[in-house]
Amino acid sequence: MTWPIWSLATVAVFFAVRWVYGRFRQPWLHPVLWASLILVAVMEAVGRPYAAYGRDTEWLVWLLGPGVVALAVPVYRLRGLIAAQARLLAVVVPAALTFSLASTAALLVLFGAARKVIEALCLKSVTAAVAFAIAREVNALPMLAGAATMVAALLGATAGPWLLRRAGVRDLRAVGLALGCGSHVLGSVRALELGEEPGTFASVAMALTALLAALICPALFMLFG
Repeated sequence: MTWPIWSLATVAVFFAVRWVYGRFRQPWLHPVLWASLILVAVMEAVGRPYAAYGRDTEWLVWLLGPGVVALAVPVYRLRGLIAAQARLLAVVVPAALTFSLASTAALLVLFGAARKVIEALCLKSVTAAVAFAIAREVNALPMLAGAATMVAALLGATAGPWLLRRAGVRDLRAVGLALGCGSHVLGSVRALELGEEPGTFASVAMALTALLAALICPALFMLFG
């Protein structure tokens, strides 16, 4: 099969499952989750290597950049509200990133994981484009970092709001911050479905988390490596 077929298949599968998701609005029907599962099943059935599929559809990965930039629109609209909550953001985002890095690293060290694996999985809460760049910079298995970010994003987008409700979190701003800090792009998109305000806080949290991770993660990995 040539690359246009795989690109068209990817887009077609995504929009098909997105239609189903829009019809029933069930978190477990998240289009990214089911599109991924369907495409993996198809590639396994036809014997298409994942590396070849990645080359065939690399333009879709490029779209991550404009997609992230587009999240700046609600941020601009509610910039006054964000400025009023600047102190909250200055505390929550570093605390969330610190907890993510420390808890992930401690658990993996406990199970004896290799250093490169630890560094890659520690990037799970950073948006994919930035996680790839950091992983390449520190030689920490970029593909594993990408897989970790995808798992974190899917878990947050599908189960995040439900878990937060079960924990008693009712403030939509807090929900947005949690989804943005932990599940980056997909979490921010899920927060936007809950409303413009939580979506805005999620977008800001995602951007600040990525910026902070880009600044401190390479130095931390070198220090503890």
